Amino acid sequence: MEWSEYLGQMASVVGSLTVVGGALIWIYKKLVSDADRRMAEKIQRDNNEALRQSIEPLTKAIDALNNNLEESKKDRVQLNKTVDGHTNILNNHETRISVLEKTY
Repeated sequence: MEWSEYLGQMASVVGSLTVVGGALIWIYKKLVSDADRRMAEKIQRDNNEALRQSIEPLTKAIDALNNNLEESKKDRVQLNKTVDGHTNILNNHETRISVLEKTY
């Protein structure tokens, strides 16, 4: 057997192994890698949806608390004005007597 025939057969074997290896890699990608990627994307979508569903009520509750806080601040300011007005009425003797007369 000559070197040229030996090299030809070696090239043929290497070429065959390359084609078979490429085909096996392609099959692996299609059957395993792509399936894993699709499964990971599905899990990610499900997790995002679950996270959104759990955060949305919390966001609404925080907004409601902020609104209640603003209303409480306004009420407190109004109460302070009313109490200040009562203090002035009670400190002024003439006004206090007229207020008492109005109540009876």
